[in-house]
Amino acid sequence: MSYRVCRKFTCSLFRVGDQLCKVFLEPVEEYRPGYWLWNFGLAVGSSRRQLNDWYHRKQNKRRRSLDAQLTGRGGMKAFSTGVRTMFKLRWALQPGDVLVGDCTSSNPEKQFRSYWYWLRRHPEWVIDFEEKKIFWYRPPYPDDPIRQQFLIHPVVPEDPTANTAKQRYFDCFRIESKVPCTELSMEQTLDLLSQVLNN
Repeated sequence: MSYRVCRKFTCSLFRVGDQLCKVFLEPVEEYRPGYWLWNFGLAVGSSRRQLNDWYHRKQNKRRRSLDAQLTGRGGMKAFSTGVRTMFKLRWALQPGDVLVGDCTSSNPEKQFRSYWYWLRRHPEWVIDFEEKKIFWYRPPYPDDPIRQQFLIHPVVPEDPTANTAKQRYFDCFRIESKVPCTELSMEQTLDLLSQVLNN
């Protein structure tokens, strides 16, 4: 019997002042065998229906009224709360999956600068300045050599909003030998760790 990972749409709804905010995470496509690309979106509106219409690009007045706004009436408080929520929701991804956000608001430059402000302490995010997109890969990365020797068990770090650079990379998963009751020598362990660090 094979184990099949179920990737499903995830969202979080919260309120800032008198407005509703929603963060969306949706699996879009396999970017390489076994690893998925997820899209995330953030919208601020007055009702659940308006937020859903915006995300699904419905051709109606509710959706068009949101296209003209980036943060609603709540200012940057809604955007900052949304980004913090996204940092927590990203752990729903499976190891090796990638989260991508693109700037599709009425003012893409302003939206990109806002993301850039929040990601300045997160060096593990990949930023495409031309397309104005941001990417985050859930550790361990798909080409990490540690996958050849071990089974990966995803773990949510103690601080889910912290970056996953350097030593924090190893706080995001646990490993188990693919062959039960086998021990690696110290040289093999150090060799694997050096490959991971170089990667």
